[in-house]
Amino acid sequence: MSPSSGWAMKDRADERPLPEHKEVMDRFARKIIDWRMTAPAILFLESAKPLSFLGNQALVFFQPMVQSIFNFKTYDEVVEILEDRDNLEYLLSRIEEFEAERTKAERDERKRRREERRAAKAPKEGEDE
Repeated sequence: MSPSSGWAMKDRADERPLPEHKEVMDRFARKIIDWRMTAPAILFLESAKPLSFLGNQALVFFQPMVQSIFNFKTYDEVVEILEDRDNLEYLLSRIEEFEAERTKAERDERKRRREERRAAKAPKEGEDE
């Protein structure tokens, strides 16, 4: 069998993380940033990375019980995401990117407020003279 005929079907690993998984991970990363839990999340994800497949298998095992109690639309997606450590790497990178964006936005906002205060003080100082 030639490589061209044997590998004609595209491997899904080439597409990882999948677009639908990216959406779920991006939402999760945004929530982490909104809750200001960046450092604990990065620490947890880095330490749990070697156990991601084990966590995946635990989720598969408990799926019938969990879904009988709770209605999770994205439960299956989370199970699929945890199958691949590359997805955790993507999640970590997105958390870091979103945190950098938030930090820059806050820094720019503080700078803008500082400049407004300086501009508001400048005419007052001129009036006193």
